[in-house]
Amino acid sequence: MAHGFEGASLNRILSAAGMSKGQAYYYVADKAELFRTVIERSLQRLAKAIDAGFPEPTTAEEFWQQTAAIFARLTLALQQDDNLAVLARGIYEGPGAQAALTEPLARIRAQSDRLIAIGQSVGAIRTDLPQTLLADVLFAAAREIDRWFAAHWPELDKDEALLLSDEAVGMIAAMAAPRQATL
Repeated sequence: MAHGFEGASLNRILSAAGMSKGQAYYYVADKAELFRTVIERSLQRLAKAIDAGFPEPTTAEEFWQQTAAIFARLTLALQQDDNLAVLARGIYEGPGAQAALTEPLARIRAQSDRLIAIGQSVGAIRTDLPQTLLADVLFAAAREIDRWFAAHWPELDKDEALLLSDEAVGMIAAMAAPRQATL
């Protein structure tokens, strides 16, 4: 990650790791697969660190409180582990990194869809739009918030990052809120 996905050389990585190409190709086919594997393992480590289980709310308010708590734990975990924070920033580096992460991003999207369904079941998320439109818009907004955090992470102090995380969840909640009945 010191050179970013695009600037990284598989040969340089293997040399630093003390591995031969033959050893590496036994495990991964190319730099993209190595990157995907590192990101997937980091995501697993991060999910475990933040206890990222799905919320089990009974009300809309509980849903958003539990969702905000997950994002607060995520913010704290990234503050405590510089390696995870650097890897998180690398996700948004460029088209090569994005292409390498097609599968993990699809799994994250599926989890996002499941979270939306939970929110809808307790009245926290609107149901008046086509499911794919709603999911696409909310996922795009969440990714853009995540990308912004990744780009600005080094300049944010702990308290500011926690406050912005909470405000970002509030912004998503406002977008997702059920439509108010008009008289």
